[in-house]
Amino acid sequence: MSQASDIVRELRGGPATLDALAARLGAPERDQLGWALEDAQRRGWVNSTAGPDCGPDGLCGTSAPAVFTLTPDGRAAAR
Repeated sequence: MSQASDIVRELRGGPATLDALAARLGAPERDQLGWALEDAQRRGWVNSTAGPDCGPDGLCGTSAPAVFTLTPDGRAAAR
């Protein structure tokens, strides 16, 4: 099961899209990954480039997929 801390750990390796995070985490269930990502964003650990046509999981209707990065708080949480 993916958790916010798993997302932070994997983003230490650099920015990632949702698909890249899924690959880094060993392909967890998509819903669990989305919930973990939302939790990490709510905690202020993760920043997203998601535009107005994107869902919270970074999947977008007409623009490029969102890219997720660590915030300064996320980098601190990753230590």
